[in-house]
Amino acid sequence: MQVVRRDGTPAWVLIHVEVQSQRETSFPERMFLYHARIFDRERLPVVSLAVLGDDDPAWHPDSFAYELWGCAVELRFPTVKLLALDAARLEQTQNPFATLTLLHRDAQETRGNPTERLRRKVARYRALLRQHQDAEDVRALFRFLEQLLRLDPERALEARATMRQVELEETGMDSFVTSFEEIGRAEGRIEERRATALRQLDRKVGPLPEELQSRVALLPPERLLELSDALLDFTRQADLVSWLDQHGQRPDG
Repeated sequence: MQVVRRDGTPAWVLIHVEVQSQRETSFPERMFLYHARIFDRERLPVVSLAVLGDDDPAWHPDSFAYELWGCAVELRFPTVKLLALDAARLEQTQNPFATLTLLHRDAQETRGNPTERLRRKVARYRALLRQHQDAEDVRALFRFLEQLLRLDPERALEARATMRQVELEETGMDSFVTSFEEIGRAEGRIEERRATALRQLDRKVGPLPEELQSRVALLPPERLLELSDALLDFTRQADLVSWLDQHGQRPDG
């Protein structure tokens, strides 16, 4: 970001934002390494910020330091703990980031409870229509709602039918959000889910060998949805293999 100091001097500030959605012991060290590498490359001030989206209220890392023989290094970084934000205040604002935070927390709190997830999804959609009057804003937030509050195919159809009725009640129109047209593009969305799952796995457990990529590619749509939730807890490729053995395609087909 290019800024102007109070004395009128222009300056550049580099902002490093790290979003962490699960507890990780090495996270503070990673914050330090990325901060140092950015400074080493650019030789400009760096501000490192952490957004903690995990579900552990006790985990709040905010520094990394070490000292040896009188040589000391320390990085302290500001954090935002999404779990600690006041949900009531988030509900009252039309700030889209508040809405995204609420959707993220809904996804966390309804994991493994599809009935409650369906209820919240419909309720959140009604709130979107009431708080965000611009159709383009609602469409953009609706895409995040669909991604974060995923349901199995049967419940997804039920949710969309109910949401279309909600749309009619709140706006007087049944086509205010044209994202419903995506229902007819099932094949394209399944391929997108596969690609997304593979990208997420690459970031979580490292590049997958061809054998594991093939096993993921063979998963049916409902298993891809389950995998997208489960992989948040993976820390190594062995976790993926174990999950596939229990829920997906085995190597022998």
